[in-house]
Amino acid sequence: MISSLLQRSHHAVRNITKVARVTSASRSASRYYTSSSQSSSRQPLGSRSLMLAVATGTITLALLTRPVLADSGVDVEKEQQEDIDGVVSGAKGSKKQREQSDVDIAEDLREKYGSNAELHGEYLSLIEVARHNLSQDAWVVVEGKVFDVSDFHKYHPGGSAIIVANAGRDVTELSKPVHPPRTLENNLPPESFKGYVNPKEVAASAAAVKAEQDRVANARLKLPPPETMLGLDEIEESAKSFLSPRVTNYYSASSLDGYSTADNRNAFRKCRLLPRIMKNVNTVAPQTTIFGIPSALPIYVSPSSNALLGHPDGELNITRGAAKTGIVQGVSAAASFPLEEILDEKDRMDEAIGEKMGLVYQVYLQKDRSKHEAQVREAVERGCQALLLTVDSNVGDLRQSTEKLKGTTGDLEPGRRMEPFTDPPGYHDPTQEWEDLAKLKELASGVPIYLKGVCHIDDVRKAKEAGLAGCIFSNHGGRQLDQARTGFDSLRQVYYEDPNLCKEIELYIDGGVRRGSDVLQALAFGARGVGLGRPFLYAQAAYGEQGVIRTVRILENEILNAMRLMGVTTIEEIKPSMVECLQEIWK
Repeated sequence: MISSLLQRSHHAVRNITKVARVTSASRSASRYYTSSSQSSSRQPLGSRSLMLAVATGTITLALLTRPVLADSGVDVEKEQQEDIDGVVSGAKGSKKQREQSDVDIAEDLREKYGSNAELHGEYLSLIEVARHNLSQDAWVVVEGKVFDVSDFHKYHPGGSAIIVANAGRDVTELSKPVHPPRTLENNLPPESFKGYVNPKEVAASAAAVKAEQDRVANARLKLPPPETMLGLDEIEESAKSFLSPRVTNYYSASSLDGYSTADNRNAFRKCRLLPRIMKNVNTVAPQTTIFGIPSALPIYVSPSSNALLGHPDGELNITRGAAKTGIVQGVSAAASFPLEEILDEKDRMDEAIGEKMGLVYQVYLQKDRSKHEAQVREAVERGCQALLLTVDSNVGDLRQSTEKLKGTTGDLEPGRRMEPFTDPPGYHDPTQEWEDLAKLKELASGVPIYLKGVCHIDDVRKAKEAGLAGCIFSNHGGRQLDQARTGFDSLRQVYYEDPNLCKEIELYIDGGVRRGSDVLQALAFGARGVGLGRPFLYAQAAYGEQGVIRTVRILENEILNAMRLMGVTTIEEIKPSMVECLQEIWK
């Protein structure tokens, strides 16, 4: 939930060394106790029961006055179905042990009081933590430790809402899979540490987490073999059969009513293929270059965040599968694993295969420019072959289904707001302009830059004038501006209006591609290749590395079959005259 980009936050303070200060913070927190909360420490609180009650709205946190007894038979699968936790857009994490916490084990109050710690009032109960559930008073529990994140959430890279929505809760289940160990201890001021919760309560929560992990692992083992999957939708269905609702929602969520998401797929249904016959198609060659990198197919992995939510190896599955099939991987700036670890995996794959795989990095311009500048330098120094500057997410999104799951409530504050609105939420920079490209090009040091999220021909022309390598037509999978034009429709419009422009700058699309025939339609109108995001997220979630490989093989088979039936042997032979489309008139 709380991004490892904490490491780059201006709140980063790593000198948590004084036992007295930490112990004082814990004791200060314990003074909030009422007699009821102290008595509740003698009756173990069912943390998962509390979390479920909070999630379903059956308990108002501020009104909790008596202990909630532990549920001896938690139905984890049922609870997952009812879990309305939101998933942070932009969470990052790592399975690698990084810096050790400066909080020594000797400071744990359990060392001081042993099993009688709660009798001394030195443990915070989950009821007490639950009282701190406001934006201006937000506490969270991670692995038994309580932290005050009231100030930090305002600067959280993934937005303030995800922290506020889970304030007052044990968020270990959300935090641990996608963040480096001891992230909070290493990056928050000492006074943010408030103490420990009762280990009995933590144990109850941990047991439920372990049960859910086991459920997912067992469900994954029962899936049909990946080689039996014959289409991308079939793989997605397999993944959705066991993923928790919150994960499925994060992968599938759309902005507002989801029109753009649906249109992404429907755009290809407005066109028909016109095959040529009586041509020797025994040998066909689908190979091309993607972002200047040799590719076995005219497809690539679109940068997509939080693969770790679906599988313990997350983006590393995609790196392995892409390397072993010869396609380019786009790495999200909000990947679950730090870029360093993904590039380390790439190096291992390069050595094992004997040749370099293609890997490009997504860039967001952030309010704190030093953050993305550091990311760009790292990407360039470690050998990323291109940068994809995402330009359709300069402000946040309105994913209504996700907000509903998180239990987000709306604004009822009265008042006539007659002044201009400034400083929208989110960590992307709403002030970004074309002039900012000069600095990015300087940082890129010759590495080609592509704009991702373009839909208008004027912007393509400006990108060409700015000396950029190309543009990716996309509406962000329908996750940003609902009813924004689809990538395929934008490509078609540019071709109809200025076909030469398609030859003067590299053009790509992403969004809605699910069949090899979709790929050929895009190539016909001048696309160099197409990106797929969600299909690879679901593939690795269901089958790990094998799912990624199987997805590529499905598309490879469909592309080869469509090329032969179309009467072409190379992708250069695919022409606009081979595709006819409905011509809408928009005014």
